[in-house]
Amino acid sequence: MSVIPPLGVRLPSEIKEKIKAAAVMNRRSMNAEIVVALESIYASKTSETQKADAHRA
Repeated sequence: MSVIPPLGVRLPSEIKEKIKAAAVMNRRSMNAEIVVALESIYASKTSETQKADAHRA
């Protein structure tokens, strides 16, 4: 089993509350909610980059 070191991040309280609300609604921990959100953002950015690269080719 791999050990993932903790990452301390400072968030504005408004953002923290939004993450907390989404986590409760989705029945996830706040950490899991953040991971899902980041994966979604970076997956779409990768897709956009691939489309742009294909268009240039």
